[in-house]
Amino acid sequence: MASTSGTGVEIRKFDGKNFALWKEMMQDVLIIRRQVEAIRHNEKPASMTTEEWRSTDEIARSTIRMHLAENVYFSMAKETTTFSLWEKLHAVYEKKSSSLKLILIKQLFNMKMKETDPATSHINTFSRVLSELSSQGINFEEEVKALALLSSLPASWEVFCTTYANSRPILNLDETIGQVLTEDIR
Repeated sequence: MASTSGTGVEIRKFDGKNFALWKEMMQDVLIIRRQVEAIRHNEKPASMTTEEWRSTDEIARSTIRMHLAENVYFSMAKETTTFSLWEKLHAVYEKKSSSLKLILIKQLFNMKMKETDPATSHINTFSRVLSELSSQGINFEEEVKALALLSSLPASWEVFCTTYANSRPILNLDETIGQVLTEDIR
């Protein structure tokens, strides 16, 4: 379920799944609303008055809670500061485990775009898995990510993949994504 943030931007309510993505989007909402200090500091920054800090903290805490699904909300409702709420969300939902890392690695390297799927959908799924791996502390070099994306394309893309890979000494993911999207339009 999507939730409006009061910024004209909608993000889904966090339901306990894909914390890494929701966390990044929630930080963006707090930045746009000028409330991000509340997740960065446990105490009032020197640049703010006590009243400004109290107000920022209350509004930021409410903003975050409004973006939580009921199943998550009730376990977080007793947190009295934005910082403690943010820390508790991290402690509960950003667990690093070898089994989750294994599942994500398998997803990444066994991922294959179907011939009928749009490249945008495939790239979004690919990027989500990379984001979740990053939150687990697993990061790849840009070239490895680009090669993994190319290897996940279907057989009908083989000529494109080979030509593209041979045309550059080093690949990077952003450029590769751009080329894949351009090719998909053709």
